[in-house]
Amino acid sequence: MSEKTEMNLFMGPQHPSMHGLWSLRLTIDGETIVGGDAQIGYLHRGYEKLLTNRSYEQGIPICDRLCYVESHSWSSAYTHSIEGIYQIDIPEKAQLIRILTLEMQRIASHCLWLAAMSVDIGALTMLIYPMNAREIILNMLEAITGARMTYNYVRIGGVWADLPVDIEKKMQDGFSEFSRLHNEFIDLLEEAQIFRIRTQGIGVMSKEMAMNYGTVGPVARASGVDFDVRRDDPYWGYDKLKFKVPVRTEGDSFARYRVRLEEMQESINICWQVWDKYNELKATDSFRNMDVPRRPPAGEVYRRIETGRGEGGFYLVSDGKTNPYRCRIKSPVFNNLQVLTPLVIGGKLADIPAVMGSIDLCVGDLDR
Repeated sequence: MSEKTEMNLFMGPQHPSMHGLWSLRLTIDGETIVGGDAQIGYLHRGYEKLLTNRSYEQGIPICDRLCYVESHSWSSAYTHSIEGIYQIDIPEKAQLIRILTLEMQRIASHCLWLAAMSVDIGALTMLIYPMNAREIILNMLEAITGARMTYNYVRIGGVWADLPVDIEKKMQDGFSEFSRLHNEFIDLLEEAQIFRIRTQGIGVMSKEMAMNYGTVGPVARASGVDFDVRRDDPYWGYDKLKFKVPVRTEGDSFARYRVRLEEMQESINICWQVWDKYNELKATDSFRNMDVPRRPPAGEVYRRIETGRGEGGFYLVSDGKTNPYRCRIKSPVFNNLQVLTPLVIGGKLADIPAVMGSIDLCVGDLDR
């Protein structure tokens, strides 16, 4: 009778590599992972029910707290769906400001992801550089919105305020310094053999697998799935901008890292295009459509945006009252988490931080 060598190992909910309150139950044979099951629900806050008990306006700052890393993205996505329910358009100036701030938010999100992933796989120095770069972006967001987190900047029909008069100088200085730091990211990480060994060929996901599991965002694009909501289902004038959607075919942890790194530079490119279009408008042009009915018509709508982690959106049902009758949140992290267990099975225990870090999980919008 052969001796059983398998054992169960629980990672989380309190574990330095978990990036949030969730648990990964593993079955291991020595150092090899032979089974696994992701368990969520530790951070469930009842967001979808909460939003149905608040007016549409009151729900906007609540959505800021879905995921602190991308608070502006979630409040913008919610407002986008509200405007669909109300059947109203927003002024061009408001569209441009939303794009500008969302791209800044995308960069800040990727910076925090890079810092966390680097530390997880032993590149401790890289905690400092991306966090310094993130500070540059947060300073610009603070100048525009008045806050560094949970911005509460968007409003139904537009935004809370116009851009400050000195924002161009802040963008010039900020993006110049950011690009310098961005080049240092590449030099520090990609010239380090340990980083390449721990990411290249680790957690490989084919294009077919990415599509079968419904992955979205950089996770899917790193496996050759060429889809981006900004380009393929444009909103707020993204169809008038020229930008490249980074796509790779290797499908490993290194490819997922590289896609996000390239997205940062593309976001800067988008910001400058937006600024050029913004300058073509008059200073007196409105940044908010004030012609919003007190109550929306009955109906339903689903609208989505491209967050830093992929497609995020809200499905809203209206019965004609001042609060939603039903609300469902589409989380990109929920999709991407499904593929984590298949990616680590067959690999080594030490590979989990690299694979998990490359997925970029935020449990706030996962559990909702």
